[in-house]
Amino acid sequence: MKALVPARLAIHAALVLGCLLFSFPFVWLLSTSFKYDEEIFVYPPKWVPAAPGVRTHSPYVHSEEQLPAEIGQRWVQVRGELEPVLWERGRELLGEERLEGLDPAQVRPVLAEALFAAAGRRVARQDWQLEGAAFASALLDRLDGPIALAAWEGIYRGVALRLPTVRDTDLEDRPVGQTAALAAWQPVSGQVQLRPAPAERSLRLEYDLSGGVPVMLEGVFPLPVPEERFLSLTLPMRQDRSWHRLEVQLELGGKRYGLRDELYLGQRRWQELTFKLEEQDARDERELGVWPLVLAADQQGVFDQPGQVRLRLGIEPASAMQALWRKYTSSYRQAYLATPLRWNYVFNSAYLVVLGIAGQLLSCSLVAYAFARLRWPGREALFGVLLATMMLPGQVTMIPVFLIFKNLGWYNTLKTLWVPSFFGSAFFIFMLRQFMRAIPNDLEDAARIDGCGPFGIYWRIILPLIKPALAAVAIFTFMGTWNDFMGPLIYLNDQRLYPLALGLFDFRSQHGGEFGMLMAASTLMTLPVIGVFFLAQKYFIQGVTLTGMKG
Repeated sequence: MKALVPARLAIHAALVLGCLLFSFPFVWLLSTSFKYDEEIFVYPPKWVPAAPGVRTHSPYVHSEEQLPAEIGQRWVQVRGELEPVLWERGRELLGEERLEGLDPAQVRPVLAEALFAAAGRRVARQDWQLEGAAFASALLDRLDGPIALAAWEGIYRGVALRLPTVRDTDLEDRPVGQTAALAAWQPVSGQVQLRPAPAERSLRLEYDLSGGVPVMLEGVFPLPVPEERFLSLTLPMRQDRSWHRLEVQLELGGKRYGLRDELYLGQRRWQELTFKLEEQDARDERELGVWPLVLAADQQGVFDQPGQVRLRLGIEPASAMQALWRKYTSSYRQAYLATPLRWNYVFNSAYLVVLGIAGQLLSCSLVAYAFARLRWPGREALFGVLLATMMLPGQVTMIPVFLIFKNLGWYNTLKTLWVPSFFGSAFFIFMLRQFMRAIPNDLEDAARIDGCGPFGIYWRIILPLIKPALAAVAIFTFMGTWNDFMGPLIYLNDQRLYPLALGLFDFRSQHGGEFGMLMAASTLMTLPVIGVFFLAQKYFIQGVTLTGMKG
């Protein structure tokens, strides 16, 4: 007995290890969907997504970049010696304007590390063997204005605005004024200061949300088009990755409009945000960064000056959990918005799954019942022919089946993907036949004595007893239909008919470089398969293990 304990422990350890190995791809898929691009394209890989934390002050500096192993190890060795030198050189190259309003004690270590990484990648390999002043000189020789600016852009986090433009119903863009019109922005509430940044032709926002009070500012701009022809307003904006909520209100013509969707400060580079009146154009263009504006519930005190428009921006603080949730779900939200036919894909997949499962269960169980429980001439010979069809690869029958469906007029319809399921599957028929043969004949004889015919026995006796096997057939069919890519690729040409598998392929062709969105879309497609398997694993295992048993 004592000898069995180590053996059982070894078996359990092997099972746990196997589960971890097989679950690793899904864990990697899920964790990648939570990451910034800077966390994905690093080596060695960064397995745990970074938490954004709580940002109460802006602007600030922060780096999500992970230093390469060689550069990181060298930085640890020379940090005390080179940090003051790199700090002074960075201030010289960047200028005091960019550093204005920031805490030098916070900026110094982050900027020095970013400059070391940027210049270190350009240092010759033989110079890495140098020490002291010689290495510092080789490093500073590689550090110039463009490199320092690129390093600064990688660590700087701040909100800034540029002059908005207006688009009319003729789709013509018109500026609302010259750069000096940025002075129209004024603080309304909260602790916020506006600092001009002439080098960037922008206006920097310096806010303090430590008290939990939202900040708001507003700008009144001349309207370059008649009010009835106003369509949208585009605001160039740099965000600070604080994940605070951005509130937008636009007022003109005695009406106040607000955002229908929630926006967050989740980016870190310049981005053009377009706010469009939904009453003028109801098309969903959120994938292009065009956010619909609808009439606000509160219309009191609305700005009403002919020929002018008022834009209000508010920043509501986010807690640590809110920031974490918004960052981790950002790729999913973008993937959802980036797919115009998102609900068509889901509906088509669900439609094919339901009909496919129904067809396989009905046809395979009837044919298996005929082979297992009924006696008729040529039964064994035809069953051998049925098994022989399993030897034919799908590539052999692909062209003949395509020609049949095309001549039937079913090309570019969903019929080609669900009608074949009502003609059965050789593998499922074989599996159900083996299961049915394990049912004792006494049950069938008793049913005949009670007056049941062949179909009554099938419906009242056989089907209730083969539920585990039917569950296994349903799970296999669900997984095969849900993940089927080749069938839709061959028979469908209309994007509105795409199921999720083909829709994901089309999504990848358009957003292949945006790995966070791609992993999020892949995770959403994988989750139903995992959920169905875990919910029905009891019946699945029972159906597979009992199939070959004899009564």
